Amino acid sequence: MRILECIGQRAAESRQRAKLAGVEINRQASNGRRHITTWRPIHGWSDRRVWREIARSRLPYHPAYDWGNRRLSCVFCVLGCTSDLVNGARRVPELAASCARMETTVGADFKAGLSMREIIRRAQVLEAAEGPAARPPAGTAMAAIVGQAVTARYCRRQATVYGLAV
Repeated sequence: MRILECIGQRAAESRQRAKLAGVEINRQASNGRRHITTWRPIHGWSDRRVWREIARSRLPYHPAYDWGNRRLSCVFCVLGCTSDLVNGARRVPELAASCARMETTVGADFKAGLSMREIIRRAQVLEAAEGPAARPPAGTAMAAIVGQAVTARYCRRQATVYGLAV
């Protein structure tokens, strides 16, 4: 059996991902019965190219990007960057508190060298300095990369096609 695994990993996302090939055999998952090829079709894409393609495709993107996240995964992913984790603690403080309690129970930090207590502390510092996080306008992330005109067209289409508020 031949399987093609398509993954949206990009070289620009991390040093580790930059080392990955655009196409490679997934030796870990392949065996005598199945041959798995991993294809990363956007591996060489820049942030600008990604956002231009989102605008061109007319597909919605996750609002976490407008909130300031660099990448999207679980709100508290151990692989996430610190700013995304702090962002998550500002948006979902009760989940962050639950994770902090779990740290105490388990006796280990949430992430090597970074405790959930520290993530919460940083979120609280931002809240004190900036006030409660307000939902940014739709298109904030896109506009920062591809400009206001492209973003305005995109947002109008989102409102028309999907009924999403602009």
